[in-house]
Amino acid sequence: PMIKFFRKIRYNLMSENKIGKYFKYAIGEILLVVIGILIALQINNWNENDKNKGYEKKYLARIQSDIKQDLAELKRHFKTDTLNLDTHTYLNRFFNSDTINANPKIVLSHFYNIGKLNWFEGNNIVFDDMKSSGKTSLIASDSLRDKIQNYYRLFEEVIKQESLHNGSIKAYLDKTSLVLEYGPFIEIVFPKRWNAYYGQITQIDLYNKLNNLEEHKKKILVENYSSIKAQIAYNSLIRSKLYEKGMDLSKSIDDYLTEK
Repeated sequence: PMIKFFRKIRYNLMSENKIGKYFKYAIGEILLVVIGILIALQINNWNENDKNKGYEKKYLARIQSDIKQDLAELKRHFKTDTLNLDTHTYLNRFFNSDTINANPKIVLSHFYNIGKLNWFEGNNIVFDDMKSSGKTSLIASDSLRDKIQNYYRLFEEVIKQESLHNGSIKAYLDKTSLVLEYGPFIEIVFPKRWNAYYGQITQIDLYNKLNNLEEHKKKILVENYSSIKAQIAYNSLIRSKLYEKGMDLSKSIDDYLTEK
């Protein structure tokens, strides 16, 4: 109907030979069309911005969830790191002294804790998805986007460093196996049916086996356990840096989403 209306006006102006008015009207009609297009584009931009803000909030909420899971996992690792350091320190002191009256159960409980490794897995699926699909630009805040990228750079570094340090721990454990026969310690934990030493070796026997090791073997164990402690400490240190960044980033995301 509107198009027909404009056509009618143009036709009347042409038929009445009002060329000047016709051109003015034509220009006005063009301007109206241009304005209409600009308004439509602006509305489309508003709609697109609203969609992007919605996507941004969803992604940030998911990243926030991942970070909180990372922080919980890191806390568990800190506890295990502490126990591992306690274990290696206890055994070092045991092998470095003539503590013949040490509690056999405590000594053996620490001995069985040797070799437990911590591996940080983390949660980076959401960020990786954003990065691979080019959606990191959805995060409107430059400073928040930088914080997230820095967090996940350190995230990758933690995994890389942890792999190196745990590899060293395995190597040191291999060296300890050369000076200590582990078979009896392994067999005693099995029930009668699968215990190759059943009725032959007791916990006291195992304790005496550790306590009566030759001095040069004790020295090798002590040196390797000390080296293992260093690797555990390195892992814990870099994890603590990630934990600090995670806490700061989590707060920043909370503040940003609250302001939104």
